[in-house]
Amino acid sequence: MSAGHFEPDVLIIVSSDPRYDTRSTKFLKTLTEAGHRAMVVGVCSDGKNDEMPGILRVSVNAKSGKRFFKEFYQGVIPHALKASAKVVIAGDLFSLPPAILNKVRHNRKASSVKLIYDSKELYDELPSLKRKKSSFAFWNLVEKSSIRYVDSAFTVNDSIAEILRQRWMLPFTVVRNVPDRSESPPVQRTFEKITLAFSGGLQPGRGLHNLIRLLTFLPEKYQLKIIGDGLLREELEELASSLKLTDRIHFTGRVESGNVVAELSMAHIGIYLMENSGLCHYLALPNKFFQFISARLPVIVPAFPEMEKIVNGYGIGAAVDPSDLKRTAELVLEFTGDRELYNKLRENCEKAALELNWQVEKMRFLDAVERLI
Repeated sequence: MSAGHFEPDVLIIVSSDPRYDTRSTKFLKTLTEAGHRAMVVGVCSDGKNDEMPGILRVSVNAKSGKRFFKEFYQGVIPHALKASAKVVIAGDLFSLPPAILNKVRHNRKASSVKLIYDSKELYDELPSLKRKKSSFAFWNLVEKSSIRYVDSAFTVNDSIAEILRQRWMLPFTVVRNVPDRSESPPVQRTFEKITLAFSGGLQPGRGLHNLIRLLTFLPEKYQLKIIGDGLLREELEELASSLKLTDRIHFTGRVESGNVVAELSMAHIGIYLMENSGLCHYLALPNKFFQFISARLPVIVPAFPEMEKIVNGYGIGAAVDPSDLKRTAELVLEFTGDRELYNKLRENCEKAALELNWQVEKMRFLDAVERLI
């Protein structure tokens, strides 16, 4: 869509592609359904720059690094400056600069723009930033210097919220990355072939190499579906080939956010072997975890506090040492070899999905935004 003369009540800026970013599109849908005029400005990363209701995507050719941010800011800032909103949501650390520019410009025009920072990560613990000292120092400075402009903030779980409240002396509302409520997928599972599923960006630190190696501990009827794309795809395909696993691994590429749960529901187990490479990962409660639950898949995830609390609380699978592939394989065999146990885990996923969904969670989000409008 064109920013044109559209004047949103709430402007959401993200450095990701809204076509594949479930969080920003859920924000947009919730605000629109509540009667607010809202718009998301993000990047177009797939070349399909078609119009999407309420969404403006700016073309960005680079995938990462300085060139990406140059193209992102060149495309987004003119729209950020033009839109006169009551509330601006910076959907991540990298969206803070254009969000602040919007607030400063329009506040000079006697408006009163409120800024919400959606800190989805502990960015100073993000492995992709920590690997490069100059980038790490730069973005730390951006975050620290931006906080004085922030009126309220979101994050994704209680553990991260507590750290950020103490760090920035700001109110942080927990808005978890849960999917829309869905009916139990009408999938008839057979067990002649058994599929493990991963969903998400193919990025370092997510245990993807170990996920592929896990198949060497399992019989040939066990397969792996990897939903997503990213920097590691070629490397992972080469690893699969070297281990003679190519026929047992299916890379789907990226799937639009609204179709991920349906794609997952055809599998048997949702599995995520994220590495413990710092607090950012150790305290994670990612969208893909909740998508497994929404797809009614028993889960195997790292024994990290936020995920383990939900796994044990609802009885939906197991939390493991993500580097212990032998034990992980034993659990896969246990869950899929005992039909009564497997069905019980799925029943527990059904119960969890009734509580861990956006129709419940959105009230926190909407209340926090409407207090500022």
